Amino acid sequence: MNRFVVMVDAGYLLRQSIEIVSHRASTSRADLEISDPAGLIRVLLDKSSATLDLSGKELLRVYWYDGVMANGFTPQQRSLVNVDDVQFRAGTINGRGQQKGVDSLIVTDLIELTSHHAICDAVLVTGDSDLAVGIEVAQKRGVRIAVLGVEDLAAGVAHHQSFEITSRADRVGMLGQTELAQVLRFAPVQQAPVPPAVGVPTGSAPAAAGTAAPPLDRSRIEVAVRAFISQQATPLTGVVDHTTKRIDGTVDRALLHHVFTELGHGRLTEAEKVYARQVFRSAV
Repeated sequence: MNRFVVMVDAGYLLRQSIEIVSHRASTSRADLEISDPAGLIRVLLDKSSATLDLSGKELLRVYWYDGVMANGFTPQQRSLVNVDDVQFRAGTINGRGQQKGVDSLIVTDLIELTSHHAICDAVLVTGDSDLAVGIEVAQKRGVRIAVLGVEDLAAGVAHHQSFEITSRADRVGMLGQTELAQVLRFAPVQQAPVPPAVGVPTGSAPAAAGTAAPPLDRSRIEVAVRAFISQQATPLTGVVDHTTKRIDGTVDRALLHHVFTELGHGRLTEAEKVYARQVFRSAV
């Protein structure tokens, strides 16, 4: 047994990638085109091999985990399905457009593969703290684990990976603009024009058009913040300076990324950030 596996949380990979290739103009996966699907898999394999020193070892397969809508695959997903050595593993998408069930699929597959001695190494492209238990089980069975993140600090895009997985992994690697720009492209979705209101002459702009911010959904933000707190494996003691009210920078970035993911409507407004931090301070 001298084989390795690469397990890709597509939600994490593509959400990070669109920020990088669009130079932070978009946070929507719908604006990301996989211009070279086979090339993307090669990039992942090359980075995996370099990170975990996999020379001389055989690829078992690449598992691609992604939530699938009730009406089927998106063009983005279809582009990956028929790539050699890739197996698509489908989670679900809930009513809020959020990916569900992917983390449990990854953990289940990782534990199954290690229990049957099918692999000796595994590379996880993810940021999810829920995978920490799977990493520990695999390591106890003699499997080496690397985690790959996606970041471009020059563009202000942090890797958004949980400390719970980066601290447990045997190796940590990063993908960035140089690799991603070869195989991914920013292709913003064209919005249909809004017809003029009755009685408004064509070419006239309605008053205050485009100036209204989305309403502040306090209840969803509160739920997201509480979920973030409950997912932390270590106590959050001392992460808030009670004199300045500042939240530890690493925790603050992780908190806002979690809220952004849960709300699922694009970049957070300043009002949403302020309220999320207020709820967090009150809770801890």
